[in-house]
Amino acid sequence: MEIKQLCKYFDRKEITIRKAINKMCDNGLGKYKFLINGKVVISSKGVEWLCKNVFKKKYLELLEKYKMKLTELYIEKGYIYDEFFGKN
Repeated sequence: MEIKQLCKYFDRKEITIRKAINKMCDNGLGKYKFLINGKVVISSKGVEWLCKNVFKKKYLELLEKYKMKLTELYIEKGYIYDEFFGKN
């Protein structure tokens, strides 16, 4: 993702994204940062690292969406959603 895309993805200003990228590079993960056609691009692994280590709120939102999607699929298949349902 390019910096402008990261700004939209994380709903942050460009300066905040640049600081996060610098933090990633300071942690020895500069291999996730590329310069393509004069633009800074972060690989998917880099975006994942930023989610988990800098923008945790966004990471938790993504996990919640994924959990809800899995739950809907699970219920759609006819499985009991909560295996402890009715045991208490």
